[in-house]
Amino acid sequence: MEYKFVLWGFGKRGKRFFEVCPKEKIVAIIDSNAELQGKIIDGCPIISFTEYKKRFREFDIVVGVDNNSAIQETLEEEGIFHYHLLEDVPPEIMGFYHGIWLDDLPVKIENGKDYVIYGLNVYTILLQEKLYVKYGKKIPIICDADNARSQELLMRHDGILNKEELRKCEGKTILYASCHGMSEQEKFGFEVQDIFDFRNTISRYRNESIKQYKNKHVGKRCFIVATGPSVTMQDLDKLHEHSEDCFGVNRIYLAFENTKWRPKYFVMTDYQLIKEFAEDIKTCEAEVKFIGDTAKEFWMNKNDANIVRMHDHVLEYYPHLPKFSNNVECGVYSGRSVVYSCLQLACYMGYKEIYLIGTDHNYTGNQKDTVNHFHKDYYKGRSNPNNYFKEKVELAFMAARKYAEENGIKIYNATRGGKLEVFERVDFDGLFS
Repeated sequence: MEYKFVLWGFGKRGKRFFEVCPKEKIVAIIDSNAELQGKIIDGCPIISFTEYKKRFREFDIVVGVDNNSAIQETLEEEGIFHYHLLEDVPPEIMGFYHGIWLDDLPVKIENGKDYVIYGLNVYTILLQEKLYVKYGKKIPIICDADNARSQELLMRHDGILNKEELRKCEGKTILYASCHGMSEQEKFGFEVQDIFDFRNTISRYRNESIKQYKNKHVGKRCFIVATGPSVTMQDLDKLHEHSEDCFGVNRIYLAFENTKWRPKYFVMTDYQLIKEFAEDIKTCEAEVKFIGDTAKEFWMNKNDANIVRMHDHVLEYYPHLPKFSNNVECGVYSGRSVVYSCLQLACYMGYKEIYLIGTDHNYTGNQKDTVNHFHKDYYKGRSNPNNYFKEKVELAFMAARKYAEENGIKIYNATRGGKLEVFERVDFDGLFS
């Protein structure tokens, strides 16, 4: 029986998934917006949760909402455990990148080999179906979690095995497709093909021009200037006076009218920021501008030579540490903070001392609160700023610290105040005495 499901959420993430997913897979869309309910989008009715319970309950739900804990609670209170989280799938399937679906993913199946898929999510169920159609055999899926949700899905679908069954699969090749990690002990005795992280294997992600920056600044120091409220024009002037190599991020260019300082490198990876401030990016004064590729609209237009496309690989990692890229020509890993992207770039370029300023890590609950940033107009022109996931950002900084310690690199926090304590603190003024 062909696998179909109901999508919950038609906001930013839900819409992007809807764009890339074959429409015949989605039987309906749940959305809490009463103005949308009753409408038909490409043949899919938009319904309420009440209508789902009455008419569509036999179908799995794919939750396409970023902050989804409340939805999970609602589902489980109703005794509905047959749901998937879109954040558990590769970003390609999540709709982050233009026109990529299962047929575009380099999953290699060789004759004479037996396979097992590790990881239970909507991606692996769809992939299992796709491989069955192509090769005529149903490759079993191993649950990568042991909870009420995975047990419910196991009972509802054929070809899904408990995690304990993994040992019985020795000799088979594991198609690894989990965001939850797999221990070395679990991998022992298996050949493992990673079909979750495609950063290194999808050629369109690569940007060979970035290789010119590898080890370009070996042994030097640099500053990463974020946009927290602690940033002052006096500090930026000091960086300018001492000709320091600097990375600037996001809307740091709002400071330019009050300082001669300009960053050597400018970095922006947030999809919404890139989309809303495309013209600002083009006019921003910096030697080189590294811009993430998730905003496909931006890259449909011709850009100046100093605007460099950088693959921003948005893998969910919580509660584990995210990956840290050492080959930025294939992209950087998202850590829910553009500063994490800068840290990967700085290490790739060979900097041995990296100083953070303006990384206050002290957001208020209101994402449009002007106290969150250095400039009163920071949110001007923004439609709906993303949430700041403090715990996820801290995990990313911990991953950066781990990489730095293993590679003889020093990362210091020179921010004035703030609540970031992952990195050793240093006095900003003392760096110039």
